[in-house]
Amino acid sequence: MGKTAIVTGASHNIGQGIAIVLAEHGYDVAITYKTREEGANDTKAAIEKLGRKCYVFQASLEEAAVPEAVVNKAHEALGHIDLIVCNAGRDVRGSVLTSTAEDLEMLYTSNYRNYVLCAGAAARHMVKDGTEGCILFITSSRAEQAYPDDFLYGGFKAAIKRAASSMAIDLSHYNIRVNCVAPGATWTPRPGQETRLYSDFVTKSIPLHRVGNPRENGEVCAFLASEHASYITGITVRVDGGLILPGMLEGSEHYPWVRPGFYDEQAEKLKNWPV
Repeated sequence: MGKTAIVTGASHNIGQGIAIVLAEHGYDVAITYKTREEGANDTKAAIEKLGRKCYVFQASLEEAAVPEAVVNKAHEALGHIDLIVCNAGRDVRGSVLTSTAEDLEMLYTSNYRNYVLCAGAAARHMVKDGTEGCILFITSSRAEQAYPDDFLYGGFKAAIKRAASSMAIDLSHYNIRVNCVAPGATWTPRPGQETRLYSDFVTKSIPLHRVGNPRENGEVCAFLASEHASYITGITVRVDGGLILPGMLEGSEHYPWVRPGFYDEQAEKLKNWPV
C-alpha cells in the first residue's frame, strides 16, 4: 500500500505547504478547508501535478461532530491512514481585560478540541487497521514564548503540546507516534502581496535573519512521519529560525513587547464594557 496522509486546513500557508511537500515524498493526501475553496483546489492541483491523489473535503472543524466525520470520509477515500497533520485553527489576540466567552469558545473549539477529536478519530482507524502511524500537531513557538496579547492562542497551543506528550504514551502500545511541529514567523507571499508581512524589527530579531516558509514546516513533518524518525515520539520541533532563543537581551534597547496601539485599543474597549 502507498503512503497516505490527512492535512487539515490545507488551503493556504502552512497547511498547503505541508500537503504539497508530503505529496513530493510519495503520499496520497486528503485535505480539509473551511471557506477557501479556491485555495484548496490549488493545493489539489499541485498535488495531482506530482502524480499523487488528493481528496478535498469542506469541513468546519470547530463543530463537535465534524472532525470524526471528515476523518472517516478521508479514511474511506484513502483506504488507510498513515499520518494525520492537525493544522487547521484560528487566532484571536487580545487582553484578558476585554476577551469574551465567545473568544474563549472559538479558540478552544478551533485550536484544541478540533485537534484532539481529529487525532482520536485517526488513531482509532490506525489501531483497527494495524497501522503503525503518526500524528502531528502544528502548534507554535507561542506555546513556549509568552506575549502580552496572546494568552488564549498561545495558551491553547501550549495545551496541545502538553496533551501530545500524554497521547504519545497512550498510543505507544500500538507503535503510533505523536509529535508537534512549532512554527515561528512564517509567510508565503500571495499574488499582489509580495511585500513583507512582518516588520523589519521582527525579521532582524530572528537569529537566522528571515521569516520561515511553509515548505520548511512540511519537510519537518515529512521527516517526523518517516522511518528515519521511527524512534521519536512525544517531542516538539520548533521551526522558527531561533526566534524565541534570545529571550530578554541585557544591554539592548527597549524591546517593544506590546504591539503599537495595544493598550489604547484595550482602553477604548473598556470604556463601554459592562461592569
